[in-house]
Amino acid sequence: MVAIRDVHNPWRDRFQRARFRSAIFYVDTDVRGGGRRTALHEYPKRNTPYAEDMGRAANKFVVQGFLITRDGTYLQLKDELIEALEQDGPGMLRLPLPYMMRDVEVMVQQYSITESRERGGMCMLDMTFVEYGSPVYRATVSTSGEIGKSASNVESNVIGQQQPTAETSDQAAPYAKVYDSANTPNNVPNLP
Repeated sequence: MVAIRDVHNPWRDRFQRARFRSAIFYVDTDVRGGGRRTALHEYPKRNTPYAEDMGRAANKFVVQGFLITRDGTYLQLKDELIEALEQDGPGMLRLPLPYMMRDVEVMVQQYSITESRERGGMCMLDMTFVEYGSPVYRATVSTSGEIGKSASNVESNVIGQQQPTAETSDQAAPYAKVYDSANTPNNVPNLP
């Protein structure tokens, strides 16, 4: 009789428990997708197209998994995962064997949790995430206060300059007329 030895798989040493934010789950399959954004130019009467590289596309993660426990904490784990998936803003996603073994900051695009009578104490998960990326272009948040502040700055620059130059006077003239007519009591319409 031949003795069966445990075959060592190096990937098993790196296998980790999946989680989103602080909620754990188990993974059947996970798919990472990416690529390049391209603008394809095809010209009339030409046989050669031109594909313009518009930068890297956001990575997407499609995860199919499940939740199940032996100790009766299934409902608690399910509730924690739903809360994590429905929170505002980005969160950290850890997959069992991610690219370069790094967690990635993602936004939830959609999810579904399937439970059935035959499989009590267990649910199937389908989750889709998209890479959050770097929000460097979001220098300020456009709140109503920020918008009002910007509008006030523009207004004071257009009509409230103490020493207007010939160039700024020409540029501001149409706006000043609109401002004056809007603030003249005779031009305010009577509302019912």
